[in-house]
Amino acid sequence: MLNVVTAGESGAVHRAPLLQETAATGVTVEAGPGGFELTRTGLGEGDVYYRLGPGRLEWSESPGDFAGAPEGNAPDAGTLLALIHGLAPPPDGTPLPGVRRLALGTSVRVGADGVTVTRRRPHLPAETPGLLSAVADVLSEAPGGYAIAYGGGLSSAFLAVAALAAGHRPQLVHAELGLPGHRPPPAAIPGLEVRRVPVDVFDLLDHHRAPLGELTPSLPDLEFPRRIAETLASAAGRPLASAALLEDLTAAKLSDVATGQRHWRLLTCEPFHLSGVLPSLEDAVGLLEQGVVRSDKPDPAAADDAQALDRPPPPVPLGRRDLPGMTGAGRAALQTVQQASLSVWKDHLDFLGPLLGRADAGVTERVPWGGALYPATDPRVLAALQALPPEQLGRISRGVFRNNLPLTGAVARHRVRGLRRASSSFDLRLAAAAYLHRESAKVVAELERESALADMGLIEPDTVTGLLKEGPGRADHALPLLRLLWIDRWLKG
Repeated sequence: MLNVVTAGESGAVHRAPLLQETAATGVTVEAGPGGFELTRTGLGEGDVYYRLGPGRLEWSESPGDFAGAPEGNAPDAGTLLALIHGLAPPPDGTPLPGVRRLALGTSVRVGADGVTVTRRRPHLPAETPGLLSAVADVLSEAPGGYAIAYGGGLSSAFLAVAALAAGHRPQLVHAELGLPGHRPPPAAIPGLEVRRVPVDVFDLLDHHRAPLGELTPSLPDLEFPRRIAETLASAAGRPLASAALLEDLTAAKLSDVATGQRHWRLLTCEPFHLSGVLPSLEDAVGLLEQGVVRSDKPDPAAADDAQALDRPPPPVPLGRRDLPGMTGAGRAALQTVQQASLSVWKDHLDFLGPLLGRADAGVTERVPWGGALYPATDPRVLAALQALPPEQLGRISRGVFRNNLPLTGAVARHRVRGLRRASSSFDLRLAAAAYLHRESAKVVAELERESALADMGLIEPDTVTGLLKEGPGRADHALPLLRLLWIDRWLKG
């Protein structure tokens, strides 16, 4: 339903309908005769969208309520390519003209002086218990009990330990994905039972099942964990608690921790052992002081066309690599959107600060909501995290950079052994590679027959199908290729 708020000439504020509320968690509505204010005060499920006019505010939880949506307002070419490459859209962006998403810390007010948009950094509780106690408190408020999505890694093990600290005995539900390679059983948590739930990842990633009709295309990055969470919650018969973002928010950067006298403790720390191109420890220290972790600067003593035989070639720069197969027009469109989006995100993250910024970006990229409980997004947990200085998050010990200390310490005290060390996105990348390998012949035939992105002049279908024909050897491009298929399907409707 579209809500309309206007400021009259007398200064009175009128609302239609009169009662305006929102089910989006983390969003507050304050209404009175003299003013109306809509504010995103915290992280939570559900979005609110708004459009401004002279003395007028329109807002809704569904972008489809605005005039002209969604027909004829698909994301532009550069945005589609940015989504393929895993770049999050701007925090307030939508493809609808004049329509914005209410971003964290943004407040829209209608009063006698008209309509104003301001930003205020959300306040976290001033006093909070330690991290383990804060997470236990959040779990204690879960209505009707809960189960824990247990992947066998550090963050989900910490969540299980927090549940035990709260006096709970929830079931741990573990998704058996059936992916290639040896996968040891999930680490046992003393005092809790692990239930394994078979999940068909090929069905979950089927691009023919990609949701259609939304304002923007749904992507496997969120749909994959959302569908797994639905399967686990159904098997458990109760709501699911997820440890998503806990590892991200308890991580320190190497440049934030003390390096010690003479910096000897840097000798075996990542990332300086990755390439062997740094000539000395002093260079490593210099990079840390600049807030970066490596340098692509060539050896100043080497000739422009020379490469020392006893030194490996410089590695591919760390970070995202563009998907081969974009046309010149596609690359130009992607670069324009990327630069604009990064500028908006930088301003937004600088405004929120390091912790809230990481949390908000993480929610945008990796939290599918869907009724699950995410303790890492609770203000009490965020306050506990904000109270931790960098030296309590990570340190250098015996030449090794040890990170996520609040999590590893709690898990070690509970004598949990054999934790899985894969990153949170590893399963999705592996599943994408397995899916494309199995379906490559069908997918190639589809793209050769018809491709909406090719018809838009954004990709060269022969290059893309060539990547698919190469099989698992191109697993590094598997997830962007899968996103491409989902978006192509969405464009076809």
